[in-house]
Amino acid sequence: MQVTTLVTDGYVTIPYPQSLRVRVHEAMQSWKNFCALPIEEKRKLSGGDRVSDFGYMRREDTGPRVDDKELFHVVKNEMSRLHTKVVTVSDQRAVRFIDAVETLRKESAPFIQEFAQAVEQEYQLNGLEEAVANSQHNWTFRYLHYFPGKRPSLANAHADRGGFTFHLWEDHVGGEYFDFDREWHPWSVSETKTIIFPSMGLQYFSHCALKALWHRIVPNKITETTGRYSMVAFIDFNMSHRFDDNQYRMQNFEPGFNYNMPFRDFKKLFVPR
Repeated sequence: MQVTTLVTDGYVTIPYPQSLRVRVHEAMQSWKNFCALPIEEKRKLSGGDRVSDFGYMRREDTGPRVDDKELFHVVKNEMSRLHTKVVTVSDQRAVRFIDAVETLRKESAPFIQEFAQAVEQEYQLNGLEEAVANSQHNWTFRYLHYFPGKRPSLANAHADRGGFTFHLWEDHVGGEYFDFDREWHPWSVSETKTIIFPSMGLQYFSHCALKALWHRIVPNKITETTGRYSMVAFIDFNMSHRFDDNQYRMQNFEPGFNYNMPFRDFKKLFVPR
């Protein structure tokens, strides 16, 4: 697996193994079918809110940071609870969705591990592959559905806080990344290829050799009319420190603030676990 563009471009574009792409497609179709259920049925699979971050969630924020979407978080540690809850939903589309996301979670693991191994070898990040392997219970698969409507942004500019992000699917263009020359560009997610990019955790682990990539989702005429579906996996891994999100909000930083930051300053954004 070629990962040298993490340094030059901030991300890698990797062809899918055919079998994994089939699972991605099945999971996304199941998500779209699940979204068609009545809201009261979907909320039976809600395990929490912004804090507990598990299961089905409906966001209806207004104002300057309008956020009108529904999402679903799948984490290995919560799968048994989801299987218990799904029997309370009468529609089989809910059962098929949970089965599909569990299958995708399991079958993604070798691909994710292969990436971690390649990054460890290329950048001499001793222990990365093991740290990723030992943290599968913390990997979060996020399913997103942005509702139709006009708004300035679907997702404001940000870098992710965890280890690295595996961007699985989007049914319409709109994803953009902020390159190291500080310009916005569309990213290259397709039917046959995925992209993976570092988050704040991997920048910390690599002592700033790899940079957490800033990105955003912009609306267009199609998404304003039909909405937008996408899916990502946040691959967090065991580290001695974590990004201090109690003190810092990513949205309050300027895009790319971390690109030229020396590690002695960057590590001040982290606290011991």
